[in-house]
Amino acid sequence: MYNNNPKGDVVRLIITFLLCFFLLGQNPAFAFYKASGDFTINSCQAYTSFRKQTEPVTLEAGKVYQVLGLNKESGDYIYIKVDGQSKWVNKDCGQFNPSGKSSDEKISKTEGNKTGENCPDEGCAEKYVLAISWQPSFCQTKQSKPECISQTEDRYDATNFTLHGLWPDKLAYCGVSYEDINDSKQRDWDDLPPLNLDEETTSELDIVMPGKQSYLHRHEWIKHGTCDGRDEDTYYDVSIDLLNEVNASEVQDLFEENIGKTITQSQIEAAFDNSFGEGAGESVRIRCKDGLISELQIKMRRPLVGEKLADVLVPRSRRSCKSGIVDAVGF
Repeated sequence: MYNNNPKGDVVRLIITFLLCFFLLGQNPAFAFYKASGDFTINSCQAYTSFRKQTEPVTLEAGKVYQVLGLNKESGDYIYIKVDGQSKWVNKDCGQFNPSGKSSDEKISKTEGNKTGENCPDEGCAEKYVLAISWQPSFCQTKQSKPECISQTEDRYDATNFTLHGLWPDKLAYCGVSYEDINDSKQRDWDDLPPLNLDEETTSELDIVMPGKQSYLHRHEWIKHGTCDGRDEDTYYDVSIDLLNEVNASEVQDLFEENIGKTITQSQIEAAFDNSFGEGAGESVRIRCKDGLISELQIKMRRPLVGEKLADVLVPRSRRSCKSGIVDAVGF
């Protein structure tokens, strides 16, 4: 029969679109590799956060689930639709049958909104720097800071790198009030707003970011994290994971084994190559002060949740300190 009510057709189309949107649910609150296909489960659980294994649901063996994306190109974890919810599942829990190619595209502001992000007007930065400190060297020039006064030979930061920050290239203070910018620049960091971090992230930062005692974590978030596009907890989860990889590598071994001695740029670059693949050392800028190695600044593309350091490294563009002493705790 001929339809003489075009307005009614439009209304029905709108309703259908909205129903599809709500049935599909929401995308994850961070960037991920898009993929499509299905995933046949053997036996496993799926989680809202695969890193923290939150809100687990038991998947039905033999059932086929719709695939929405991957946590990275190689796909250690697969994002699936489970009873109207979106969950992460380990790829070893079943068989992934892709129906299209995954893609990794720069996240624009529009795309960021679709994935639950809040990128700046320029879009999320393509390149980042992970700045990690050798705390005893830092404390030589900042002896009055609480984290330096309290440092001991048996504390984590005596023999491990600590988190300074994760910095999106050429972006700072995104959507931040004048008052917060002023407090940040004037180093009134205790006046900056408290961060919305869960208990696990807070406990980890207490260990790996001793500058938290001076509210460094608030400053780093206000200046750099606000330009990342993800929430505070995700931003610091990514930062901590990358730092932990360095501290579990030959790079940390090199520093700990040579406390009180001089090491060279070549040694550091070789340790990165051995740990993260040939050429990885080219991503590292070494910072020295008064003859002491104070910091490593590691160049990378924008790290996504769950990605490994070896997968994101890119060559640096600035010169490095050629050699320096690995300082020991104490003034």
